[in-house]
Formats: sequence, C-alpha cells, structure tokens
Amino acid sequence: MRKLPVFLVAGAAALATLSLQLGIRPTASVSPSRAAPPKPLMPLPRLSPEGVVAFEILDAATGERIPGKLTFVGILGTPDPLLTHGDIGREDEGGISAYNRTYTIAGVGAVRVPHGAYDIYVSRGLEWDRYVARNVRLDARGFELRAPLRRAFETPGWISADFHVHAAKSSDSRVPMIDRVYEFAADGVEMIVSTDHNVLSDYAPYIAEAGAGKYLHSAIGDELTSNGWGHFGAFPLPEDLEAPGGGSVLLRGRNAHDFFRDIRAIAPDAVIDIHHPRIDQEIGYFNLGQLDSANDEARRPGFSYDFDAVEVLNGYQDPERRSVDRNIEDWFSLIEHGHLVTATGNSDSHHLKLNIGGFPRNYVAVAEDRPAALKSIEVARAVKGHHSFFTTGPFVDLRVNRGRLGEVVLAKEGKAHVEIDVSAAPWVAVSEVRVYLDGKEKERFAVPPSSESLRFHKTLDWTLQRDGFVVVRVDGDKPMTPIVGDNKRFTVYPLALTNPVFLDVDGNGAFDAPKRSKVERKK
Repeated sequence: MRKLPVFLVAGAAALATLSLQLGIRPTASVSPSRAAPPKPLMPLPRLSPEGVVAFEILDAATGERIPGKLTFVGILGTPDPLLTHGDIGREDEGGISAYNRTYTIAGVGAVRVPHGAYDIYVSRGLEWDRYVARNVRLDARGFELRAPLRRAFETPGWISADFHVHAAKSSDSRVPMIDRVYEFAADGVEMIVSTDHNVLSDYAPYIAEAGAGKYLHSAIGDELTSNGWGHFGAFPLPEDLEAPGGGSVLLRGRNAHDFFRDIRAIAPDAVIDIHHPRIDQEIGYFNLGQLDSANDEARRPGFSYDFDAVEVLNGYQDPERRSVDRNIEDWFSLIEHGHLVTATGNSDSHHLKLNIGGFPRNYVAVAEDRPAALKSIEVARAVKGHHSFFTTGPFVDLRVNRGRLGEVVLAKEGKAHVEIDVSAAPWVAVSEVRVYLDGKEKERFAVPPSSESLRFHKTLDWTLQRDGFVVVRVDGDKPMTPIVGDNKRFTVYPLALTNPVFLDVDGNGAFDAPKRSKVERKK
C-alpha cells in the first residue's frame, strides 16, 4: 500500500486539531451509492409559436396607403397578445408594436403574433371609421389583412394637437421618442408637444427619421414640475434655450408668480397651461394654491392668475367624470370673474398601454391645416385666443351669430342665434349635448344612437340682458374600447367641450365678465 507524503499526514492532523478547537464536528463520508440524486433541471423557456399578419391600410376613397393602428383582441379563449411586456416598442416590418397594438406610418407591413383566434381592429384616430377583421384564426400559414378605411368627416381649418406628452427623457417614462412618433401619427394626431419633466425635448429629428413630416408637426415644450406648487406646461419654447438642468426655468425656492414671469421673459408667445389642476393634493396647482374659484380667491401667497389655459381633461382622468366636472366648474368661475383662460384636454401620456396618446386631444383653428406647413407660434396664439376645443371622440362646431370659438360677437338687442353641429365616426357614441350660458346649463338634448357622421344639428334663439358666453359639452354613453382603453383597468368614454363664443350685448366691442374680479391679472 502506497504511503502518503509526510506533509499531507501532518496537514491532516493539524486540520483535525483545528476543527476540534473550533467545535466543528467531522461529517461522515457518504458512499457514492448513497448520494442524493441530482434535482431535475427546470425546462427551458419556449416561445409561443407565431404567425405573421401581413397588413395594408388604405384610404377607401383614394386607394392610397395611410398611417394607422392595429389592435389585436383575443377571442374564444385566446388572451390579448403581448407583443411587448413593457413600454419600449418592438420593431416590426413597417411599424412599431407594443402590448397588443401595432402602429404604422407607411400603411403596409407585417407583424408576428402568437397563434390563436383574434378580432383585429384597424383604426386611424377620431376622423375615420374603423375596420374589423373578425374571427381570424392565426397559425403558421399567417394571415393577409387589407383594411380600407373611410373618412367619417372632414376638418378643414383645424389641426388636432396634444399639448402634454412624456417620453424617455422624463424620469417616469421609458417610451422612446421614435415610438411616440409612430403612435401619434398612426392615431391621427397632427401636432405633438414634448412636455418632459424639467427638461427640453425635440421630436423634430425623430419625425424626420420616420418620414412622418406629412402627418405630424412638433413643438418643444416643458412640464415645469415643482415641489410644492404643481405642474405647468409651456410651449413653444426656443430651440436654443439654455437653463439650469436643461429645463426652461429655475424652480427651487420660488413660487408660481416667479415661474410664470420667467416664461413670459424667455418665450413671450408661449402658452402657459395648468396641468391637472386638481388631480390631487400634491401636484394640483389649484389645490396647492388654495384656490376658491367661486369667490375668486387664492389664499396662498405666491399664487398667480397669469396663465393662459387650464387642462380641464387630463388623460389619467378620462374615466373620472366627477373630477372633470370639478375642473369645468373652476374654469367657468374663472371666466365669470374675467380670467379668460382656455380649456384644454391632453393625454399626459407616460406609457404605451394605459392612457393612449391623443385621447383627449385639442382641435385648434388655424389658417394652414397641413402639418408640414404648420407654425407652432400660430397654434399658441390660437389657443390663447380660445379658438379651440378638446375631445376624446366627437367633433363639435359651435357658432353664435356666425361667430366661432373665441370670438366676441355683437348680440344686437340681446339676440343670440346659436348653431350646433356634432359629428363623430360610426364607432364613437354620442348620447347627450349640453349648452351652457355663463357657466350654467341652459339646454340639454338626448341624441339617439346612429352610425351617421352628423349626429346632432340644432339651432337655438335666445334673448340676453347682458354680455355672456356660450359653451357646448358633448358626451357619449358607450366606451371607446378597444380602440382606446381596455374596458378593464382603463375605460374611456366620448367627451368634448368647446371654448366659449363671447357675446357683446351692450355694443362696446368687448366681453364684460358678469362678475368683477377681485384681483388684477398681471401681464
């Protein structure tokens, strides 16, 4: 028998002595025949088998390919597909896919979708009818989808715009800016404003990269995100603006009066829009400023009325009508006291799933309505002039004595002739129209279900005793699922609200607010 070297024997004896000193008991040796069997290996993950949906989206009137959105809805036990599991889109042939949607600018492409049974909805925003391919059984053979879309109504002289959009430069968003371009162009939004938190972002290079300039215009903005005063949108801002931290103004240790004054200094034509004014106690400006709008009082020092617009509908509040109603009451009270600010509705998009970009959106009256020829300054001036309305679905045309939104029209002898037209795509419900005079409901009309584009037409004749303002609100009683929302965690109903037409009864050429303001609005 071969002997071990002396140094190994000595080493083993020393190790045994050290183990006893440390209180470590030697373990019994286990014979190979009695060793525990190895644990079975977990199976490797496998991808679900996929089929290819080749698609083409066409303008039914011209046969041309157009941008659009595909929404895949699982049926017969098939779940909605998850083309991605997060807010960073997947590049597919001819488009970008995220969750259960594909966005295309070219109008033609192919997308990989797990095998199963689906209804596939093809849409192009609010102004177009949708196309539905029902009961599609997708397997390895794939599926060819040709979707002709019919335009439901025309909007000459108007552009659609979302003034509150977030992407990856915001600390609370991961969405790449190029994905936003695909999303907004596909859903028929014609202007996108970057409002990342305290940082300036420019969509123009990404619009050029995607070849979307025919469909989408952009403006540089900022969401001034303060600690203690709220969130404020400002656009358009200069491209070469240099400020601490890359944002537009310094916020720390300052109040709303300071913020607004700085914006006026660096961008005199910019719109200052109060974002989600009462969304909660932490970031709602009207709550933080302790605004009592009915009495035109703000109890907190530093509060300023020097803003141009109020975000009456924020995308996160689409399902919450009570919150929206409160914002409308504030807005009416501001106008009654002579603070003539514009009502806006914006998506506040942070993700690609929950609140969908462009719902709501603003329609703004402009001289040139082609996105490629649009001027951001013109849009800002139109918003400041109240020549706009916001909507998640219906399109509203309000005229009083032939005057349109934001105009001051003569009401000789108090006579007001009101004309209202409401249009909507067949898949958008319109169930109720309310007409307000001086912030009080004056008329309400039920609208029967219809698939016609023109849902409502009405003329009204009133006699007024003093100057006033007219506003129209339109509601729909059926959710816009699945084009917008999922009817589970997030449900969006049709809602539109116009800005006022102002009536000059006394003939002095101006609108005299019915209640005197208790503050002087600084300009």
